[in-house]
Amino acid sequence: MRVIFGFVVGLLLTALSLEAAFQLLPVVSGLRLQSTSPAIPFNRYLPQLRYTYSFGWAMANARRGATNLQGFNNSPDFADQARALVIGDSFIESLMLDYPQTVQGRLAELSGAAVYAASASGNGLADSLEIARYYAPRLHPRNIVLFVEENDISGLLDQPGRGHSGFKLDDGSIRILHEPYHESDSKQLMLRSALFRYAYYNLKLRDWVSTTKRAAAGAPKSDDGASKAAVLDYYFAQLHILGKNNDIRFIFLVDGDRNAVYAGKRQGPAWKGTGLPAFVALARAQGFDVVDMQPEFQRHWAEFHERMDYMPMDGHWNSVAHELAARLLAQQLQ
Repeated sequence: MRVIFGFVVGLLLTALSLEAAFQLLPVVSGLRLQSTSPAIPFNRYLPQLRYTYSFGWAMANARRGATNLQGFNNSPDFADQARALVIGDSFIESLMLDYPQTVQGRLAELSGAAVYAASASGNGLADSLEIARYYAPRLHPRNIVLFVEENDISGLLDQPGRGHSGFKLDDGSIRILHEPYHESDSKQLMLRSALFRYAYYNLKLRDWVSTTKRAAAGAPKSDDGASKAAVLDYYFAQLHILGKNNDIRFIFLVDGDRNAVYAGKRQGPAWKGTGLPAFVALARAQGFDVVDMQPEFQRHWAEFHERMDYMPMDGHWNSVAHELAARLLAQQLQ
């Protein structure tokens, strides 16, 4: 009994010591999300939320920031008649960079006009469509830049996570299904602990939980090429309607296969019929402007041998990739 009591006391003292230590370190603070609804069916954080970001067990790329009035990171507060609105996922959200280092910040500097970003981690094509639908008649941007990466294509038919939207096929018809998000009281309480946040965010316990849930839900029909082609037709058609009704030009910003670039290999499709190269071809065939980063990444690597991300630990773009993308987009906006 004494042994068990001593073990419990020792464990408690160790946990308290770690908690005190992590309170002084740049552990991820955890960005609290606003609740979603049918009226606002997309993820955004609490407005003007101050946060701390770091990556991995070593808490690399530590920085502090704050969201804007709309609840998005790395964007000024929205105002009407924007030159461009950039919509995407964590690549555009860029918690590890400051606004001037991001594609939207560099684009604003290069174009001399207002450029905003409405992006959140985990967003896919259905999320980008919902965000565009919401802000097009409210913000009246002249251009909307839609970031697309490999997960957007490979996970096109996946069940959406909480706070996200996905495409649903029913007897040949396609609609968007939203999975609401509401923050629990228990999560608010747990986020007060730096030790919990370190395990959950820095040590990727959150990713392990998400992977476990997806595995329990069953494998998505990610190999269904015909369904994906139908969804992409629907997606492009909705963008055409939105652009025509609001006088908006859509530009796709498409990620490249940086692993292939570093290895000196050519990028190939991720699934039969439509990987990123095929998506670029489809978007152009539909009449959309596309900034394909694959050739630019290949050119830059061949000339400077300079990495464009934080791999092998973190595949997000670094400031080099954002700079390259901004320069190509600036040419499009001219």
